[in-house]
Amino acid sequence: MRILFLTNSFPNPAEPTRGTYNSYTAHALANRHEVVVVSHIPWVNRSRFIARGVNPPAERADRGLEVHHPTYWYPPGVMRETYGWCLWRSVQGTVRRVMDRCHPEIVLSFWVHPDGDAALRAAAERGIPGVIIAGGSDVLVLGRNPRRRQHVTETLSRADAVVCVSAHLKGAVEDLGVPGHRVHVVHNGIDTHVFNPGDRAAARSRLKLDAARPVVVWVGRMVALKGLDVLLPALAAARSPGGPATLCLVGDGPVRGDLAAQAARLGIADRVRFVGNVTHDGLADWYRAADLSVLPSHSEGSPNALLESIACGTPFIASNVGGIPEIADPRLDVLVPAGDTQALTRALSEKLSNRQPPGMPRRLCTWDEHGEAMAAVLQQAIDARRSASPRRSA
Repeated sequence: MRILFLTNSFPNPAEPTRGTYNSYTAHALANRHEVVVVSHIPWVNRSRFIARGVNPPAERADRGLEVHHPTYWYPPGVMRETYGWCLWRSVQGTVRRVMDRCHPEIVLSFWVHPDGDAALRAAAERGIPGVIIAGGSDVLVLGRNPRRRQHVTETLSRADAVVCVSAHLKGAVEDLGVPGHRVHVVHNGIDTHVFNPGDRAAARSRLKLDAARPVVVWVGRMVALKGLDVLLPALAAARSPGGPATLCLVGDGPVRGDLAAQAARLGIADRVRFVGNVTHDGLADWYRAADLSVLPSHSEGSPNALLESIACGTPFIASNVGGIPEIADPRLDVLVPAGDTQALTRALSEKLSNRQPPGMPRRLCTWDEHGEAMAAVLQQAIDARRSASPRRSA
């Protein structure tokens, strides 16, 4: 099978931790199929990269995978209804050159709008099927805005198939009018060679963390949707016999400065460690070092941060949203209402009062299994399109 994968969420030299799950998807598919990735870079990001001297090239190889990085031109913050058209106009030259050379049988994209819209335009131009991977917020959050909902719904309706990471997200896509037989659940995988249980004391020593003090870890992009403004006051109010817990925030994002100011106001600046971005392979030690991980998001699909925590034997506290209940073990993990500071405080106090050694990893989908399931969906879409096409006379 020859696959063109179009997505903005993909690692690049300037953002090596961006969209690592899509990198795993692409490489898992490439084990048995031909895959070319077109990962556009917004012009505002490229301007910053140029200023920093880390501008990604127009074309590069990523562990044998061919990756293209055209620039995405759009009016930032306004005229969002045109973003699908803007993206297609920005990437069409690159996409057409790739298609002329590689002759893909299907176009795959991640994120409904504008990525999915542009991918379906490319597929329609060549008369091949287009499949969209729904990321979660693109359906669960953008769909709440009437104008964005219209574009999300229209794009989903044009897709030959939609892939979701959880049953909850599948239900949300079906609620937008997509027939159930065109919506598939394919769980994200985990690289168990990287994410597996290890010695907590050794991990803390490597990360220069106190061996005895309780440690809580959060991993992700620092945006308002992640509920970190609720986590900090909950941490300040939580109590544990082992003393005040240290919170390690692994990642970066636009609200980092606000969080640092909030930690100072709450008097817990000395207990909040802003770690910054960490390479994917380096994340495992942070899970191993922690007594628990926490994710108080307002919306999620099936977050990789929690899957990685599970693989390392570390329990979690998370909001009862999206697909999180589908991966939670009620014997080990705690779910709380999103935005409920008091509930989060109680959960933190309870878990930190009953600290446990690292547990055994639970059975999770591997990336090889993920790739096989994704390939099955893509092949089904190709077969369905071919069977629906008028038969040519002999």
